[in-house]
Formats: sequence, C-alpha cells, structure tokens
Amino acid sequence: MERKYSLLTAMFILIALISTSGFYFSYFAKLASLGDFFFVTHLHLFLFFCWFAMLIVQPILVRRRKPELHRKIGRLSYFLAPLIVVSILVLVFNAIPRNYANSPEQAAITAVGGILDVISFSICYVIAMVKKRDLRWHVAFIIGASLIVLNPGLGRLVSNLVNNDAGILAMVVTPFLFAFTILCYEKFKLKRPMLKSPYLAFAFVWICELALFIVLPQTAFWKELIASMAKT
Repeated sequence: MERKYSLLTAMFILIALISTSGFYFSYFAKLASLGDFFFVTHLHLFLFFCWFAMLIVQPILVRRRKPELHRKIGRLSYFLAPLIVVSILVLVFNAIPRNYANSPEQAAITAVGGILDVISFSICYVIAMVKKRDLRWHVAFIIGASLIVLNPGLGRLVSNLVNNDAGILAMVVTPFLFAFTILCYEKFKLKRPMLKSPYLAFAFVWICELALFIVLPQTAFWKELIASMAKT
C-alpha cells in the first residue's frame, strides 16, 4: 500500500512539472514584464500551484498515517476547486474578443475547449468528493481531474517540442492511455471487472468532452454565441 502512495506522489509531481513546463515560453519567460498579463492569469497560476501542492502532499500524509491533517487539507479543496473553475472561465471569456479578431473559427474552438475542460474537471472533482470514502473511486477521479488540468500544459509543451498537431494528439490520447493502462492492469492483474471500474467512467467523461469539442464549434448556435460575446 505504501508503494502505491509513493507512486501517486511521483505521478502528481510529474503532472505538475509537465503542466508547468508547457507554459514556460508563454508565461514564465515573460515574467519580467508582469504588466503585460491579465491579473487573473497570475491568480490562475497561483491556484494551480496550490492544487498541485495539495495533490503531492495528500498521499504523503496518508502514508505517514496523518489522516486528520489529510482531511483538513482536503477540505481546502472545497474552496480551491471553485476558484480554479472561476479563474478558467474568466480567462476564457476575456480571451474571446482578442481571439475572435484574429480568427472567429479559432475563437469558437478555443472557447469551447476551455469551457468543456471546466465541466470535465468539475465532474471529476465532484465525483471524487462524493466518493471520498471509497478510496478507489476517490483516487481515480482526483487523478482524472488532474489529467484535465495537465492537458493544456501538455499540449503546449509537445507543440513547442514537436508541432501543433502532435500537441493536440497528446492532449486527446493521454487521458485515454492512462485510463486504458489502469483498466488493463485491474482486469488482468487484479481480476476486477472493467464495467465497474471508475477509470472506465472517467474514459466516458473524456469521450463526451471530445465529442462535444468536435461538434459544438460547428453549430450555428455556438458561432453566434461567440460572435455576440466578442462584441460585448
């Protein structure tokens, strides 16, 4: 069991490093000119650092048998998660006029991606909290929420290292790859039924996001909505 918690800590550290690295060129390399950034951008980054710190610390507290401190820190997420959601939405809506001026089509795609990420993150977080007494489901959906958080940074990192197409592919495939790997491990190593796995449920959430991401930007409703928001 202790080995599993060590692996969780290592995984959350890796997620934090990848996510942070993806924003090196667009944010950290430009910190000398702080005034060029929207204030909420700094707040958004601070909130995510708090999220990653919480993820890394929580398995360590469980491993060291400090359940009370684990619960107290966990309760902080009741405030942190909604603030993360609000910060993402503010950044998404703030970027619409600028993105629309450059490309209406790209503005529609970018906005729907951010909003769907918020919805998926919220679903994963709520399930994790509802299932907090079921360790398997709780951990699975905390990981799921973290993979949603990882994706923007991962996409930017791979795009910088390879190209934009590779970045998009990495964002699409990574949640599936993780869920499929755990599903196979549970099925063949632990002999657990796939249909009852929380990782299958997470994969379904991700499939729904991808389907909406493909369909919604092409609809007249969404295009008109983004156009009206760009003019406000």
